[in-house]
Amino acid sequence: MTLLSKRLQAVYQMVDNNTRVADIGSDHAYLPVELIEQKVSSYAIAGEVAVGPMSRSKEDVDKFGLSDKIDVRLGDGLAVIKASDKIDTVTIAGMGGILIQNILAHATTEQLQNVSTLVLQPNIGEPLVRHWLADNDFEIVDEDIVEEDHHVYEIIKAKKVTTKVTLTEPEFLMGPVLMQKKTPTFVSKWEHKLNGYQKATKNMLNAKKIDQEKIAEMNQNIKYIEEILR
Repeated sequence: MTLLSKRLQAVYQMVDNNTRVADIGSDHAYLPVELIEQKVSSYAIAGEVAVGPMSRSKEDVDKFGLSDKIDVRLGDGLAVIKASDKIDTVTIAGMGGILIQNILAHATTEQLQNVSTLVLQPNIGEPLVRHWLADNDFEIVDEDIVEEDHHVYEIIKAKKVTTKVTLTEPEFLMGPVLMQKKTPTFVSKWEHKLNGYQKATKNMLNAKKIDQEKIAEMNQNIKYIEEILR
């Protein structure tokens, strides 16, 4: 996997075999190229919101001789998907949680018609993504956490279900699967966060104007983290 960074390798590992994938914000189409080259997916769309990135993705797809299996398209979010594409898997990596949530929220019924799997890698704001998934009947079936270039990334895989999805507040915050796996990277991330929350609450208590609501929220997070790390 020479083209893929560590975080994109983690996304790649979450994609099921024999899929038709739309990669939104594709960045040189590295992920679709790898998925097609390794015969994980039979067809892919590389979606880009700007002409420059789309041209670069198209160049890379052509360079690998995969233009018959990877369609590079210009469009905002999931607008690049048509029902006739029969896309069953959507990947969105390398964006903030708010942006990922917005992209999914603005998707039409037609665009999500055949989509059964989402693989999402928010750079920040992971709880927002988990809230959207739960609210829209997507169950989190796997998660991974990797560190690369001094940044920790979480990868979330979710499947469409017909039953109501409920998560606890700690699960929204820390990830239901990650909490079970409790890998060294996960523990390191949350020990660091715990330390940050503890320092922040101490500083806020010494402020001239005390934000009790914010302090209460942080104290609640401290409690959740301490319980999970035990």
